[in-house]
Amino acid sequence: MTSSHRLLLPSLESARTLTVAVGSCNPCKIDAVKTAFEQILLSTDPHGTVKLVVKGYAARSGVPDQPVGDTETKTGAANRAREAAELSGGCDFSVGLEGGIVDECNGEDTPMWCMAYMAVFCPSESTSIKQWGFSRTASFPLPPLMAKLVRGGVELGDADDMVTGRVNSKQGGGTVGALTKDIVTRKLYYEHAIVLAMCKFIQYDVFFQAEVAQGGDGTL
Repeated sequence: MTSSHRLLLPSLESARTLTVAVGSCNPCKIDAVKTAFEQILLSTDPHGTVKLVVKGYAARSGVPDQPVGDTETKTGAANRAREAAELSGGCDFSVGLEGGIVDECNGEDTPMWCMAYMAVFCPSESTSIKQWGFSRTASFPLPPLMAKLVRGGVELGDADDMVTGRVNSKQGGGTVGALTKDIVTRKLYYEHAIVLAMCKFIQYDVFFQAEVAQGGDGTL
């Protein structure tokens, strides 16, 4: 199989299988990764010659249960992706998804924002710039009562259940689903971000034009 990019790695030319490990056992996150990669393959492998295998693993984030800020949230996503790759025993890609908050910290009346980071890890690549793809979802404001609970130490998923009266929202539609009446579902919220984190793998030649032109394997 030939491709103008590295999404379909050389090993896939014979195996015809794309294996993706997800750093979570949450069904919503696994489904989001599966759908995102199905969409990518539909674009890059329109004849359906590559089989997609997606499996979730109980990977650790290495950050607090409620990450705060971009750095902490992104680190949690990367840690989950790396550990999922290790737990899988061998995969083409692994994905870590980590939800976080950004608090403006100017008092109880100021907004607290919800967002998430996606980290995509490609173990077969040799350098960090080629191994990793990241993206950040859109942000949305939390209701004041929910924000107050989170500031008091309650994890967002639990604060969501307390305010909305739902049960185990972390395994379902999530806060974004509740606040948009599922106009933006949690799965959809993640799907777009996962595809964006895959940009450098989908358009490898565009990201690494100098290297491709030189025919080398060095980093930019």
